[in-house]
Amino acid sequence: MKKETEFYRVPNAFWHRIHFVRPRFKSNIENVLLYMANECCRIPDCSSEEYTKRYLNAIRMFPGNIDMSLKTLNNWRTEIPALFSFYEEDKGVGMTRTTSMAKFLHEQQDLTQFLRLFLFSFQFPGGHLKPQDLKDIIYNKIRFKPAQLIIQVLMAGNEILGSMESLKEMSISAEEATYCIFNDIRVTSGVRTPREVAQIILDNRKKKLKYYNKIDPQSLSLTGTARTKGDMIRYAGDILDYMELANLLENHDGYFYMKGNERTTINAFAEDKTFFKGYEYLYGEKSVETAMIAAVEQDWFRYVNDSMNPDLFKTDIESIIKPDDEITVVYDNRIKQVVAMDDTTLKDIGNLGESIICGHEKMRLKICGYEQFVRLVQIVDSPSYHPGFDIDSYEGDGTEDHRYIEVKTTISKRKIQMYGFHMSPNEWRVAGTIKEHYCVYRLMLSEQSKVLFILRNPVQLYKTDMIEAEPRDGMEIMFPVDRFEQTELLTWRN
Repeated sequence: MKKETEFYRVPNAFWHRIHFVRPRFKSNIENVLLYMANECCRIPDCSSEEYTKRYLNAIRMFPGNIDMSLKTLNNWRTEIPALFSFYEEDKGVGMTRTTSMAKFLHEQQDLTQFLRLFLFSFQFPGGHLKPQDLKDIIYNKIRFKPAQLIIQVLMAGNEILGSMESLKEMSISAEEATYCIFNDIRVTSGVRTPREVAQIILDNRKKKLKYYNKIDPQSLSLTGTARTKGDMIRYAGDILDYMELANLLENHDGYFYMKGNERTTINAFAEDKTFFKGYEYLYGEKSVETAMIAAVEQDWFRYVNDSMNPDLFKTDIESIIKPDDEITVVYDNRIKQVVAMDDTTLKDIGNLGESIICGHEKMRLKICGYEQFVRLVQIVDSPSYHPGFDIDSYEGDGTEDHRYIEVKTTISKRKIQMYGFHMSPNEWRVAGTIKEHYCVYRLMLSEQSKVLFILRNPVQLYKTDMIEAEPRDGMEIMFPVDRFEQTELLTWRN
């Protein structure tokens, strides 16, 4: 007789399904976030009506969205600020402004660090939820930060496995995170410890228990039919995916492990004591009205932006450019030093890009037969001023004409396809002066690819409508990739 499948069940008294905004663009989230951060920074502080109009138009202009319905446009409009706080409304005066979160991503061009900052403040309760959903969270005394709790469970699991002298490392799947963490009030309210959760997960694996797809009002679709297990686990799955993009976790066949070379950052998450307490006074109240909850929303978004510390997390460039990468091996120690740093700043990312492009230029001139110029190529690194470009190179066209290069570098875990960048007032002025001998090298580094585009004489490109440029403390540049040919990134070899 076939043995009946055994399930792990959360008792009804402790069951609450955690959910939050799930962007429709999640499969393309890195490109969308970079694009929308750039577009938000183009919109000045203005009336909420005007901001919404310009914001919706920016969404429509995202590649593939031109025929998007107004309903879907509005879904994008609400999802982006709800999760990522790209803009905030002052409903008292009817004004909307772009937030420091959007400005940070646009200016830093570091998606890994941005997602770490997002995960660091993301919590329940939080203003990313509707008041009615928050009311349920408060009623059930739920208080937790998903990324932090997942890390604490993985740490506790490693301690348990270590005491058993096991060579295995603790991991967690989206299904395990859903049923053993997210949807169990005992865990999300802090009654059950991370170590207890880790032990339960390990015991369930040992017993080969399946996870029960609980059927309750929250798990029914509009037609009254039960949602699939995929629907049930997608929220925990989203957080795990965000944590992977933030280089906190790595995914092996659906099981997520802590990133081994990110211990400092992971410890910062595990030991974090910060928490938005704007809803705290509502806990224990006999009657909580949604209007009371809604009144806290603006404070929440202010907290997310004001508490953002750009120096808190630095991207580990070694996760993008490996120590044994050809670029690292054959070029100078400057790249190796930047790659090895565990407290990378924006300047370090810029230094990395400059060093790679310096090597590219030397190899370009060598291949073209102008080796007499190779040793003259240099990074312009003055502590007292910025000449408006990063590298002094040569055209390599039979003349002794210089080529002045400004390098714009973006790093991300996955390949991105948003190519915009910012030019300072000085860079734009110098570009207009030098004209055809001024080039912007747009360099995008990811685990999957190293992409380079060269824009010669950007001011003229703007005047001839080859690129878009909008004034904002300099110029915000966007260029359609189909008008420019990707340049092969060369590696310097002596």
